[in-house]
Amino acid sequence: MRIGFDARAVLLRGGIGTYSRNLLRQFAGAGIDMVVFCEDRAKSSIPAADSFTLVSANMDLLTPTGRRAFSALVKESKIDLLHVPSPFAPTPTPVPLVSTIHDIAAFLYPSVLPPMLRLRYKRQFRRAVEESRRVITVSQILYSALGVYAGVDQTKVRVIHNGVSERFEPQTDPKTLLAVRNRHSLPERYGFWAGDFRPEKNLPFLIQAWARLRARLGDLPALVLAGEKRGDYRKIKGEVRRQGLEGSVLFPGFIPDDDLPAVYSAATVFVFPSLYEGFGLPPLEAMACGTPCVV
Repeated sequence: MRIGFDARAVLLRGGIGTYSRNLLRQFAGAGIDMVVFCEDRAKSSIPAADSFTLVSANMDLLTPTGRRAFSALVKESKIDLLHVPSPFAPTPTPVPLVSTIHDIAAFLYPSVLPPMLRLRYKRQFRRAVEESRRVITVSQILYSALGVYAGVDQTKVRVIHNGVSERFEPQTDPKTLLAVRNRHSLPERYGFWAGDFRPEKNLPFLIQAWARLRARLGDLPALVLAGEKRGDYRKIKGEVRRQGLEGSVLFPGFIPDDDLPAVYSAATVFVFPSLYEGFGLPPLEAMACGTPCVV
């Protein structure tokens, strides 16, 4: 069987990007005959494998023109199955489609997307799951939510849990830990959170709780909130000011994957107060590094 894989998300910082990179590493190691559709700028990020054929796919699948162009690529590539690790499948597809759904935050928290983009996303989501022969989802709670909130036919859904990359393990070398602290301006003791600044992450609650803990305990580690400074970032900064925690809550920005094992290992505790997650990989990564977690 020749499998097609949509790797256009491989450079993304987040769940779908991590999922795509890890899957491709495993596929490469297994020697699976695979056509990898990816953007030209991402080709250097695809694992080298004799069994991989890379095909340029630089189109926007939210547009009818982009979907038609991708469908044509799929047909020309003579694959038997297409796996798309997101709802952004090139519907209609000329071969059987398998899609992976990681969350339905746009259905539960509409403010995560601007109105027009949210409308386009939901339309594309429904097209993809309706056409998919199988829908992979990453947790039992998401399996249930797909039926209740998104109206997905659950007879075609299969739960395959996410795994943690083997590179997440305790880092104990003092030089490594010092270097990562210096690189990201991290203190000796800190509580750590990593993710996107979005409503369902529940960060105002975390900041309020940190303020109460400081008032009660006095000696409290700094709180490090790592992620790209967009979305609700300014709102979170405002909550830090309201709680009088300037200097105690740090925003180092996005921390690259290569540094995460050491950052997790150096943390006093990892905190994850989300109201909703499709899976929630960071606590597993932190625990794999030997760091206590509060979720």
